[in-house]
Amino acid sequence: MFDWYHGHSFAKGLFESADGKDEESSSEDAHFAYALKMWGKVTGDKSLEARGNLMLAILARTIDNYFLMRSNNANQPSNFVANRAPGILFENKIDHATYFGTNPEYIEGIHMLPLSPSTAYTRNPTFITEEWNAYFADTAFNPASKVAGGWRGILYGNYACVNPKAAWDFFSASNFDMEWIDGGASRTWYLAYSAALGGL
Repeated sequence: MFDWYHGHSFAKGLFESADGKDEESSSEDAHFAYALKMWGKVTGDKSLEARGNLMLAILARTIDNYFLMRSNNANQPSNFVANRAPGILFENKIDHATYFGTNPEYIEGIHMLPLSPSTAYTRNPTFITEEWNAYFADTAFNPASKVAGGWRGILYGNYACVNPKAAWDFFSASNFDMEWIDGGASRTWYLAYSAALGGL
């Protein structure tokens, strides 16, 4: 349910919750607004398309200010900003975890998927670079090249927003393991996404 006052949706409906309503995946929220926009476009409903555009614009600003924290973020507690993404943002607290685990690829990755044409609009390139360098670069403590399963594909797909050539090289490698693709994507999609962003 999109909350126009907060500028994003909440993962839970209208019922009492100890720490208030929460959002665990800002990217799923943006994907919803993008889908609404596109449904309006293909059905010729200009009003619906405009609402989708407005929601996407509001979400891009909200996500940039409250969810995806660049080093100069002044909205969240300074001692939390280095975490880069909240995992779960409640009305009463911010939590560097998810409902399904505390691995960095879960916490950061839940705000990446699904990758769609709106991803590059809602994820600031400076943020993506800072996040990659802090968590997933080969010199970081949790290199993407060592992450197991479909999360590896999600991380490299997101990295395509700032380094499409590196993402293309990853997805097109002859030794590519299909285990690195999550159930909501395909290798073809990631290759097309990387190629489109990089003009390959």
